[in-house]
Order: sequence, then structure tokens, then C-alpha cells
Amino acid sequence: MAQPSPEQPLPAGQPLPAAGGGRRRKRREAARRRMPQRLNAHGGELAWPARHRLVLFFALAFAISWMAWPLTLLNPNSSPLIPFGPALAAAITAFLSGGKAELMRLLGQLVRWRVPGRWYIFAVGLPCLLVTVAAGLTVSGGAPAPELGPNPGWLMLLGSFAFTLVVVGVFEELGWRGYALPLLQRNRPALSAALLLGLAWAAWHLPELLSDPTGQRPPLPFLLMVLAQSVLLAWLCNSSGSVPICMVFHAAFNTVGALVFPALLGPDYLTLWWTVALLHVLAALVVIAVAGPLRLARTLDTTPSHGIT
Repeated sequence: MAQPSPEQPLPAGQPLPAAGGGRRRKRREAARRRMPQRLNAHGGELAWPARHRLVLFFALAFAISWMAWPLTLLNPNSSPLIPFGPALAAAITAFLSGGKAELMRLLGQLVRWRVPGRWYIFAVGLPCLLVTVAAGLTVSGGAPAPELGPNPGWLMLLGSFAFTLVVVGVFEELGWRGYALPLLQRNRPALSAALLLGLAWAAWHLPELLSDPTGQRPPLPFLLMVLAQSVLLAWLCNSSGSVPICMVFHAAFNTVGALVFPALLGPDYLTLWWTVALLHVLAALVVIAVAGPLRLARTLDTTPSHGIT
């Protein structure tokens, strides 16, 4: 049968095409291509956990970590925070949103220790330098020289560092820098992501701030230090591509801080905290100037697939 030519009229009863319909259809298709993809590998709609990774992660991190807070009413000397909350929250969120594959990508970050040696120098040396210089400035300002007590010995010091590396480094950094930071950096500059994460990280410590009558962490300098430290850790993570480097930095800061901070009491203790915080801010400003606020790194791609490096 002969096909009707393009010039033939349409059959009776068939509606005429709307003027400009082809152009509108092309615009709709172009808009769909610009929309962020929310499909899984099989073309289906992503499940709720996959579409709300950050919300689920932070909700779980706070809920798990703060579960012990009410127990301080019974025992004021107990810890109000469960330290493995961020790591467990990251593992649960990764599994619910991406299954075993995404969980293994997350856990695989714990074995990325092979990085250039300069990053270990930064990770250990920078926090030790910041705390010791702050202590020196505090003493030069009139505080008595701190009495560090008996020498704990290298073995005891290394043991304390190793313990802190697990309890603080692994349990926190796998969640904060291993999971949340890459997700936050997907749609915003690295500096903004680091500061947002710093606010959440500081808020996570709220039970310790409110449950400690001794004022071990003065709130304002603590918040300032955490924000600046979040920038430094984002720089280390983005530049080295290694979450363990962040774990080393975190453990080194807590280890040297445990030696120096208790040695200064009274108003000198608060002066030390403010000095440490301001030195962290200065270091963060140098990092921003050198590495740039957009990436806080010069070479690493900070927008990995699914937000997992």
C-alpha cells in the first residue's frame, strides 16, 4: 500500500498538532537531561536512604552517640558520648543506601595508609606544633611553666596514641571525613563543606560540653578550634586521599593535648584554649590561601561517585 505523502491532509477526526509542540518537547527533554539522576543501576527510582544519605547519617550519628547521655544522671563520671556513633552511622547508611558494595567502599578507606611521607609529617607534626606553641605563648604571657608530671615513657605514650587512634580516630573520622565530607563536597565548595561539617562535629560534642562541670572544653574557643580543625582535616583528606591521615592527626592532637592541657589551671587554662583556637584559625587561613577554598587541594577530585572516595 502506498504511504501518504507529507502533503496529504490528516484523516478526519485526528487533532492537529499544537503549534510549537516539537520545540516544547525538546525543551522538556533538555530539562530532564539537566536534572540530577536519581536512578539506581537498574533504572529504578533510588530508595529513600540513597536519596537522603546525609540526613540519615547525621541522624544516626547523633542518636547512637547520645544514647549514653541520660546515664550521666546516674553516674556523673560516666562518658556522655558513645565514640563509635559516627563510624557505625556511616556503615549503616552506606549499607542501606548502596548495599554491600557501598559498605565495602567505605570500609576500604581504612586501609589507605600508603601515601607520601609528608602527609604523615603534617598529620603528626602540625597538631603537636599548634599545642606546644600555644603552651609556650601562654607561659610567655605570664602563666607558670606547666608541670607535666612524671615522664610517661615512649612505650606509654605510643600506647596512648594507639588507643586514641582507634577510639577517636577510627570511630569518628570514618564517619566525619570518610563518609560525610565527600557527600557534602558534591554540591558545594570544599571550604563550605568543611565548615558545615565542623558545625555538626562541634554540636555532636554537646553532651560533653553540658555534662562537664569542670569546664574541660570551654565552649567558644572549642567551637572556633573545631571549625578550624575541620578545615585542616578536609585539606589533609582531600590532598592525600587518605582517611587514616585524618585519624593520625586527630589522635596526635588528643594525645599531646592530654599531656599539656591539664598542666595549666585556672585562667591560664582558658588562655591556653583561646591560644590553641586562634593558632588553628591561623593555620586554616594559610591552608585556604595555599590550597584554595574551592577544593582545599590541588589535584584530588572531591566529587566521587556516591560521595564515597
